[in-house]
Amino acid sequence: MKYKIGLIGLGNMASALIEGWVNCKRDSSDIIGFDIKQDRAKLIGERFGINIGSDIQETVGSELVILAVKPQDFTSIKVDIPKETTIVSIMAGIPIKKLEEVFPNNPIIRVMPNLLCGINKSFIPFTCNDKVDKTRKEMFILWFSDFGEVTEVKESLMNVMTAINGSGPGFVAYLIEAFSEASVFEGLPYEVALKLTLSIFEGTSAFLRKNNISPNSFRLNVTSPGGTTSRGIWALEKSGIKGTIYDMLRLSSERARELENS
Repeated sequence: MKYKIGLIGLGNMASALIEGWVNCKRDSSDIIGFDIKQDRAKLIGERFGINIGSDIQETVGSELVILAVKPQDFTSIKVDIPKETTIVSIMAGIPIKKLEEVFPNNPIIRVMPNLLCGINKSFIPFTCNDKVDKTRKEMFILWFSDFGEVTEVKESLMNVMTAINGSGPGFVAYLIEAFSEASVFEGLPYEVALKLTLSIFEGTSAFLRKNNISPNSFRLNVTSPGGTTSRGIWALEKSGIKGTIYDMLRLSSERARELENS
């Protein structure tokens, strides 16, 4: 095959994938993309040096064809993909059974990455149909492990993965925003507050990962009786923040299910 990767749709998520591959020194000539918005496609091609197809059909001669359009635009895709071609869908809320209705003969992999692929810091959960053999799965993992840890899951878990992995960066950004604004309220300049907050989130995650300890154990280690952390934790517990986070993920997962069943 002429190309390794064919991208249908060149929006934010596709751009993050391409950027992650470029960061890993993948050969951009192995990638071809198409977007109905030719101005966008041209910009992506110039930015990353990938091939840009003038027609959607040019992408399907690739080993992996990635469907990266908006879920609501999926049914409007008009493309003839050879049955031996592996299709990778990054569309939220589109189950494999719906993909098989359009592409009944193809090996299909459903994956839920996030924008952190652009800095090679994403988690990559995926599921696949029974037409995906060992060789095809290894090809997928070879390319997508550039972004981070790749893990196969049951398709029944993909909605919660959409909520956590797909929407999670937005949720965390909201918390960072709240920490920063609260610090400004207490007198810190915004620039300092934001840098400090980013350092705390990044450093805590790195510490937990490096030392392989639970968040609860770490919190107890830094919480002295009657101290400043203890006082702040009391406020969080009083506000019921854990219950709110449970609701956040539940509602986000419910929305993913609604999209899946629409």
